Order: sequence, then structure tokens, then C-alpha cells
Amino acid sequence: MSLQRAWRRVVSSKGETRVKRERRVDRLREHQQSEREVSASRITFEDYLSLSEITFEWGDSYDAKDWQRLRAILAPTLLVDYTDVNGHKWDNMSAENFVGIMSHIGFVGDPLVHTQHHIGASKWEKISDEEAVGYHQLRAAHQRYTAADLMLVENKGHGNAIIKHSYRRIDGEWKLCGLKPTLRWNEFEAERIFRGFEAT
Repeated sequence: MSLQRAWRRVVSSKGETRVKRERRVDRLREHQQSEREVSASRITFEDYLSLSEITFEWGDSYDAKDWQRLRAILAPTLLVDYTDVNGHKWDNMSAENFVGIMSHIGFVGDPLVHTQHHIGASKWEKISDEEAVGYHQLRAAHQRYTAADLMLVENKGHGNAIIKHSYRRIDGEWKLCGLKPTLRWNEFEAERIFRGFEAT
């Protein structure tokens, strides 16, 4: 039943006591207010498409080691909260520093490490017309090879997590401005995948 029809039914009801009629009107008003609040917290379909594309580009740029694609989706500065993964948090990291970390040979940039960042279900929250948050199921698979011929696997380690992405609209275009993974559990020896920033 539409809200207009519901209102007509309320005001045209006969035989109701005044108290009952007022209660019906109050319930309808509460329902309308609840619908407005839910609508205000939801992103639009157009924003959903744009934010989903950014999320895909984030994961696939890691896996393809395509750092220009990663740069293209980033805000000028990011909040990077890896507290749950390695105890580190950066409140105002520049996009270029972020790309530098990810592309480092001791991290995702290692040519002997292949990855797959698989996004499962997502939940979206509208913060304002210029800000949104996405919560994504994530399985990050990692495999290290012994040599560039990729013939022999040295080690593998997979992380299962929820990752919170923060997005900001800049000059009319959505950008990724924050990441916060929450680790659920690891498979195999994930701690032996990366060589660290002392690697050259």
C-alpha cells in the first residue's frame, strides 16, 4: 500500500475513536521517518557502480602490479590503518608514499610473489554526499616462487579478512581515501611471503 493511500485510509476511517485514529497517524509518521532515515544512509545506484569499480581496481591493481592503475583511484592523502595486521597506522599518508610501499620489492611489488585479492560480499554506508564507506569480505591469496621462471612454489599464505574502505568525492569523482583491514584468520605461512622493506 502506498503512503498516500495509507494516509487517505487514516483520515477517512469511520467509527474509530479519536485515540485509535491518533495512534494510527503516529505509527504512520514513525514509518515515514524510518524510511527517510534508511534512504539517507544509502548510496545511490550510480555511486554504487563508481565505488564498486574503485574497489575492483584496488584489488586487481595489486594483483597485476599495475601501480598507475592504483594511483588513478587514490585521494591525495589516505588513512591507512593496518593495526590489526602489523600494528602500524598512518593518519595522513600521501598517495605516492602509499603506492611506494605497495610496489616495494619487499612487499606486493616482489616479482616472485603472485597475489589474488578476491572481494566477496560488500556492505555500503553513505556518510554524506561527499563521503562513503564500504565493508568488503576479502580473501587475499599469496604465493611465492623460488625463481623468475615460476616453476617451483617456495611458500604460500592466504589472509581472510574484512576490509573497510573509505571513499571521498573529489572534484566530482570518487576516490579511495582510507583502508582498514580486520584479519579473521590466515592459511599456511603468510608471515613468510614478503621479504620486508630491507629487501633490495
